[in-house]
This record gives sequence, C-alpha cells and structure tokens, in this order.
Amino acid sequence: MTSGDEVGQCELAIGPRAMGPVEFVAFVALSLVVGAVAVDMVLPALLPIGNEFGLGGTNPSQAVIAIYLLGVGFPQLVLGPLSDCYGRRPVLIAGLLIFLAGSVLASIAPDFRTLLAARLLQGIGAGAQRVVTFSIVRDHHSGPQMARVMSLAMSVVLLEPIVAPMLGQLILLAGSWRWLMAAVGLVAACMLVWVVLRLEESVPGGPRGSISLRAVAADYRTVVGTREAIVSMLVCGLVMGAHLGFLSSAQAIFQITFGAGLGFTLLLAAVSLAMSAASLANARLVRRVGSAALIRRMLCGVVAINAAAFALAVTGAVPLALFLVVQACNMFAFGLLLPNLTAMSMNPLGHIAGTASSMYGFVSVTVGAALGGVVGQCFDGSVRPLLAAYVLLGAAALVTLRLTGSPRPAE
Repeated sequence: MTSGDEVGQCELAIGPRAMGPVEFVAFVALSLVVGAVAVDMVLPALLPIGNEFGLGGTNPSQAVIAIYLLGVGFPQLVLGPLSDCYGRRPVLIAGLLIFLAGSVLASIAPDFRTLLAARLLQGIGAGAQRVVTFSIVRDHHSGPQMARVMSLAMSVVLLEPIVAPMLGQLILLAGSWRWLMAAVGLVAACMLVWVVLRLEESVPGGPRGSISLRAVAADYRTVVGTREAIVSMLVCGLVMGAHLGFLSSAQAIFQITFGAGLGFTLLLAAVSLAMSAASLANARLVRRVGSAALIRRMLCGVVAINAAAFALAVTGAVPLALFLVVQACNMFAFGLLLPNLTAMSMNPLGHIAGTASSMYGFVSVTVGAALGGVVGQCFDGSVRPLLAAYVLLGAAALVTLRLTGSPRPAE
C-alpha cells in the first residue's frame, strides 16, 4: 500500500498483477469517462429527443441531463459505505451492470417517462463508478500526490468533452438518438471487462464483510465534522452548478442564440480544450501555489471575467468570439478547480475513503445538478442568465470559503 509516493514509483496491487502507474491513471480516467459520456455524448440529442416526444421548446428536454445527475448524486450516500464494508470491486461491477441496464432501456424507451427512468438507472450506475473510483485513488494516495494523480487522470477525462459531443453528432447524422444510448452502454461494457480482468481489492485491511448502521452514521458525522472536507464539497457543488448550467444550455446557446447549427459541437469542443490544458497545468501549479490558493484565485477570476461580460450583455449583444473567450476561461478555471477540490475533500478522510467519497459525490453532484437545472431552465435566448450564474455561484463559493475559513493546503 502506498501513500504519497510518486506515481512513477508506485506499484499498485489492484489486479492479478500490480497495475503500473500508467495503467492505473488510465483505469481511473476510463472509469470517470463512462459517467461523463452519458452527459456529453447526449448533448446534441436534446433537441431531437424533444422533437420525437413532442415536448416543445428547448428547455424541457434538459430533464434528460438533470435526472441522470440526480441519479449520480443521491445513491452515493449508500454506495460508499457499502464499498468500505464489502469491497470496491463488487460495488463497481454492480454499478456497471446497472448502468448497462439503463443504457439498454434508454435505447428502446417508448415514451419520455420511460427514458427518464432509464436515465435515472444510468445515473445510479455512474454514481457507483464515481464513488468507488475516488475511493480507490484515496486508498493509495493522499495530499498533493492525490491531486497530481487526479490531475493526470482528468487530463485524459477532459479530452472527453471535446470528442464526445462531436461523436454524438456524427452518430445522429447516421441514425437516431437511440443509437447514442447504445454507444454509451458500449463504453460501460468495455470498462466492465477491464474491471473483471484487472481489478482486485484496495480497501485498507480488506473488506469488513458486514455493515453497521451505527458505524455508518458515525463515519458520516466524522465527514460532516471535518471542516476542510465539507467546505471543499460545498464549494465544488457551487462550481458544478455553473458548469452543468452551461452544459445543459450549450446546445440552445450555440444553435439558437448564435445560429451555429451543426457547428455547435465544434464550438463546444473548442472551449473544452481549455479544461484539458488546465488539468495538465495543474500537476505543476499545485506544487508551486498549493490547492487552497489556487482555488481562491480561480474563483476570483471567474467572478471578475463573467461580471464584465454580463455588464456588456446588459447594454448590448455579446458577440460569439467574446463569448467563446469568456467560456474558455470558465472551462480553464473548472479544469483547475475540480481536481483540487476533490483532493481537498478526500485528503483528511483516508480511513473512511468510501464514506467520504459518498458524501463528496452526493454534495457536489446533487447541489450542482439542482443549480445547473435552474440555470438551464433560465435560458431566455441570450447568454445573460449563464453569465449571471457564473458570477453569483462563484461569489457564493468565495463567501463560503470566507465564512467557514478557507481549507488548508493538503499536506
């Protein structure tokens, strides 16, 4: 078992043979990609889904994203403790099977309600992957090393928002949105094979094999009572709210506000490049600046840039070129904030990593999904609601840090 060793120096006993550092990072990345493609690949399908089921307008079909994210968030409160007691491997396999079942149901859904139920199943499965993946990383790393491992994995994951929407658009040109759901299931099937062949347990001391409600409650009290962790989780939820608000309304903004047509996915890919650049830069920046200082600086930058753009939007139209620059800055900040907030949420709770990961997933995703849904529903044909959301949620994150005391840098 390693803790704080360099990625290139560690050997991780999580397979028939120990995974090397490259395979471990790739494993973490693909596990997170499975859940991400269920959002990003589906974005170009929101209008076709709305048209097929006669929903009317662009906003109602955003429920396909919101219900999925709620599925990701709520079950994590249970899944983390289960992975602490019964092991990471069985929970991850069960989650992938649930995700696959949801993908199959979504691809054949006869009506919108059935589609939403299928998306909820996909979300529950993705929640299991998310909580177990973060727990596995924390089982082996802590502090700045965990932030670096997450940054390396996220540099791969953050290529997904560039590729997935364009791939989704290509699939739509060849067939229907139902093919997209099947393609998402295929990604999960690949991950399931990797888990079955390569993943062994990483729970410190081995799975306990039983679960005590009293012990689980005590673990959650420990998480809630750990200021550094809970503050980071709340801030991450606020940050996720703005980001998910953009994703939910991205197709409408690019295709309706700016008339981009099928070029929507190319524009989304262009701004998403900033996230990948940020994640690559973070591995070095976290050494020099520290996670806490980096978080504060990025939030201040987001508030300032979007406040200036909002002021311009109130007095006149924001040109596409300027919006792309502003949104690229937002995506760059998100690419730096996410791995650092994740590491700072998990770092002080390594002894109950599964429970900590559950609370982190529940708070960040549920708060983010709820806020993102509100932001998406506020779309009025302009970019003003989105810019205002970045300002308000960024400011709320800064106030949260100040009122509760900024989290300390991870050791």
